[in-house]
Amino acid sequence: MDGVIYVFLSHDVDWSRRGPGLEHVLARRDRFDNCVVRRVLEEEFNPYFNVPEVMDVEERFGVASTFFFRPTYDDGLDVSCYEDVIRDLASGGWEVGLHINDASSAESIAEEKMAVEGVLGSRVVGCRAHYLRVREESYRMFREAGLKYDSSIKSFKDRIDVADMGFRLIHGIPTFPVTIMDAYLFTYMHVPEEEVVRVVEEAIDLALRRGERIVTILWHDCSLRMRGGRMYGKLVEALASREEVKVVRGVDLLEVVKH
Repeated sequence: MDGVIYVFLSHDVDWSRRGPGLEHVLARRDRFDNCVVRRVLEEEFNPYFNVPEVMDVEERFGVASTFFFRPTYDDGLDVSCYEDVIRDLASGGWEVGLHINDASSAESIAEEKMAVEGVLGSRVVGCRAHYLRVREESYRMFREAGLKYDSSIKSFKDRIDVADMGFRLIHGIPTFPVTIMDAYLFTYMHVPEEEVVRVVEEAIDLALRRGERIVTILWHDCSLRMRGGRMYGKLVEALASREEVKVVRGVDLLEVVKH
């Protein structure tokens, strides 16, 4: 690998286009500004659907990331509810991956992969399991299903650690541990909103000191209007401003890890 830090920027699309529903949002109203809550009440606004906003941020700073979509969602809608969004992502240079619901067999993984590919119109090469639910045997099944990389493991929830940097090769599948997850920053780590960028930049500095070259960030699209999660624009701006940082998609790392 060369002397840059590769930041794998990724997003899990956990909810369908309809979102979790009014009751769910209002039970978490303290996460949102009053203006957002008002729109939810008056307009049936879904504050969890923010893929276009993520795209706008990244386009503004000249980067592209990976979005992982579930083949079916908890409310019964399938991935086709995102067909227009997925086509926009693909045509704009973003990567669409599989957010696996059921990693219990190669057959179920292959079926889910085909469901997303049917909407995407091309091959899916990367995956992340929902809730990061994987076991070592899952990687053999990923390979059998035709997947080329994974990003479903994380060793620590309460801190940023070099163990969650770089990559591992499991049953021939490169897997990129989640170094930083938005949800963990604001729960287990108790990072204040105004400290988000500093904490992420410190993680980059730690990677540099320890000779790690891959940092993986998971920022859910549903968090973009929440306290803390709404710092995404400033975060991307900070990453794009660092000369030693190259923001990449998961598929881009397949060439990086060959060297």
